[in-house]
Amino acid sequence: MATTNGTQPEGSYFEQQRALLVNDVAASLERVLQNINKLNRSLEGVIAVGSEFGQVEGLWSQFENVMAKEPEKEGAKNAKEGAADEGLAVSGGVDSMALASLSSETTQATGHYSPLIGFIVDHKLRKDSTEEARNVAEELRRLQIEPRVLTLDWRPYGNPLAIDHLEHVARKLRYQAIGRACRENGIRSLLVAHHADDQAETVLMRIVGKYFGSGLGGIRSVRPIPECHSIYGVDRSGSPRSAASGEKEVTDDAHEMLIEGGGVDVTRPLLTFTKAELIDYCIAAEVRWFEDHTNADPRFALRNTIRHLQTNELLPAALRQPRLLEVAARVREQAGETESSAQREYDRLDISLDVRTGTATFKSAVRFRAVGRNVKTALVRKLLSLVAPIEEIKSLDVYHVAESIWPELDVEKRRRGRRTPTQIANVTITPSSGAGSGIWTLARQVPTRKDAASKFIVLSQLSTWQLWDGRYWIRICQRHAGNSPLETLEVVIRFLQQDDIASLMKTLTSAQRLALRELLSLAPGNLRFTLSVLIARKVSSGTIMPDGERVVALPSLGWSADGWARRPEDDSLEDGVGREDPAAEWLWDIRYKKVNLANGGSHRIVARLPDVRSSRDEAERIRAEVHDTSTRSTPPSRIDQIRDAATT
Repeated sequence: MATTNGTQPEGSYFEQQRALLVNDVAASLERVLQNINKLNRSLEGVIAVGSEFGQVEGLWSQFENVMAKEPEKEGAKNAKEGAADEGLAVSGGVDSMALASLSSETTQATGHYSPLIGFIVDHKLRKDSTEEARNVAEELRRLQIEPRVLTLDWRPYGNPLAIDHLEHVARKLRYQAIGRACRENGIRSLLVAHHADDQAETVLMRIVGKYFGSGLGGIRSVRPIPECHSIYGVDRSGSPRSAASGEKEVTDDAHEMLIEGGGVDVTRPLLTFTKAELIDYCIAAEVRWFEDHTNADPRFALRNTIRHLQTNELLPAALRQPRLLEVAARVREQAGETESSAQREYDRLDISLDVRTGTATFKSAVRFRAVGRNVKTALVRKLLSLVAPIEEIKSLDVYHVAESIWPELDVEKRRRGRRTPTQIANVTITPSSGAGSGIWTLARQVPTRKDAASKFIVLSQLSTWQLWDGRYWIRICQRHAGNSPLETLEVVIRFLQQDDIASLMKTLTSAQRLALRELLSLAPGNLRFTLSVLIARKVSSGTIMPDGERVVALPSLGWSADGWARRPEDDSLEDGVGREDPAAEWLWDIRYKKVNLANGGSHRIVARLPDVRSSRDEAERIRAEVHDTSTRSTPPSRIDQIRDAATT
């Protein structure tokens, strides 16, 4: 059995690092501690620092309690029989091997017979990495865990050892490989072995970086898997639901846009256990582990330097593990209270989300004046997430938006008494013109030229979902493969432009032009230039042919040109199945991103696409269809009634 590395000798390098950390951090940490209310009160039961659970039975019992408190994972109800509910990320170190053994024991004790899968990543950065992966796999089999060895592909990078920021690149490739493997095996929750020592190191690293916000709460116990942005089935996607019914199922409504759900979450059940406890457990349970010696080299990364200084008690008491864990626990407690309060207010708020145009409307209730500013800031973040093209929205950036919506937070804005549009996270927030209505609209900000260029995507992979602008999942396919190969036709998705509308109008009849105008009325003014458009371009030998471009679809509005149609959600491509246009050779489909909103109560989602084709349908029918889809999802909500009253 391998053991942990011995203490590294001190030298000038370590003394310099110690001095840097002590001088730069100690004073800052003390200021943070002074600002945290009731920090010195007992935090018993919040985090375990000692080794009182060092024995196998005690540690296993505590781990079982942690796992029992984990919330039900999204998609668990729909998991296939015999499919693995959870997977393990196993490096072979003592932390992950303890996690593997504890997970196996818990699975057997609870009678949960779904197979456990352990993912082992062979980075191919050390000569013995492949042999080590085989040894780890053998130990997992002994623990009744099915091992899967994933080998990283470094070919696009050339010599990986010559890459700048190798650790970051390796982390990205590792998580992407594991994320895809989770998707292939139907796994929604990936268990990783971060522990209390990692928690303390993370807090200290953030203090070193002079970050004193909610990040001092440390590592979260459950988070979406990192480094997997836009990978379908991994990044907050893979389990679409009907906006009308809320069920995670394929709708039989050919004109409803589904809302994505699912994805892979990272779960960290060992955050209350110290590394010393995990070592004691593995020794007592006779579990082998395998150390990567680069993890103990203080010169390899800042985290390793901090680990060396912590392990050898070279830092003052204020920067050691027990005090750092107290800080993290208190910050998490405060953040949890704020989040719970914000969610309660969010659930009571009148909200209407129109996924066809990517806009949301809400009413700022008078009662929110009594809500604290931190809760209001968290509430605004939730609202922004409905339409924002980015996922991470920082609280500090949002605070001034909360001031605009609730000017009582700012004396000067309260004195002016005016509420003006504001922009943040590529979202424009606009107040209603109705006096005292308190209604606000959130919409995707009109893209800059640089922003628009970055959202120009060539859809080169047929039938593969691709994330566009962080808001819509899009895919295209051919009904009959080989009839018009992509070598002669290039399909791109980008933001709609004024020239697209002008050129399109020239190809339509008067009735069709009127019908298209009715559709575009759903996105008036500049809002329409935040919509997506599919462009087909004829290419020859890699060159775009002159006059070879044409608009073939406005996906979020349900419009298709001749020869194009929306793909049925049941994936049937036979002739006659596509209800929009059975003769269409090219098919597209669209889904909205995962959002924390569902029809019912004071919340409403408009997701029904008008039944529109460019080659037929009278303008009057289109006008009626557009009006109908704006009101069919649910009966008028309170916000609709308020909006109507404000504009009459």
